[in-house]
Amino acid sequence: MPDAYTLAKQHLEAGVAEAENNNVDLNAYGQALVWKLIERYQESGRSNADIIKEIKYSLDNISDDNTFHVSRN
Repeated sequence: MPDAYTLAKQHLEAGVAEAENNNVDLNAYGQALVWKLIERYQESGRSNADIIKEIKYSLDNISDDNTFHVSRN
């Protein structure tokens, strides 16, 4: 059974490939993914403040050496 990160990577790779096959710009696709994820978080009951905190945490922990920093969750 794949873990959350493996599953997300598989879905992302498939989505990027489908977007490319349909001449959808990668940046536009990425922005759409972010917005759809934010909508899903809202639908699940997360507050905007909590969503912003999660995104800010992720952005604050971007590393140039490709080290992934585990989320606060």
